[in-house]
Amino acid sequence: MISLSFISSCSNDKDFFLTEENALLSCGGKYRIIENDKEEIINTEVKYLRDGIGKYVEFTVVETDKKGGKYRIINCFPSEEPQDSIIKTVKTNYKLSK
Repeated sequence: MISLSFISSCSNDKDFFLTEENALLSCGGKYRIIENDKEEIINTEVKYLRDGIGKYVEFTVVETDKKGGKYRIINCFPSEEPQDSIIKTVKTNYKLSK
């Protein structure tokens, strides 16, 4: 019984309310995710950290041009204050169209 209450006291209430609908707001807004007006967010997914306690948001951002397209995978680790959330690009790829 004690260990159960300990686990619940370690979980973050902010993580509990993190959803795909409020993910962008929790990460400080669109301006913190996209680099220019040619990019757009095509996917937002809330994922669990490896320890299973916390959550983070994974954004897929795409920028297309006549020769192909660039996409980035961005992780956001929300903070109490959205402007303090940690934003990190974890993968960038450029694919030429055929």
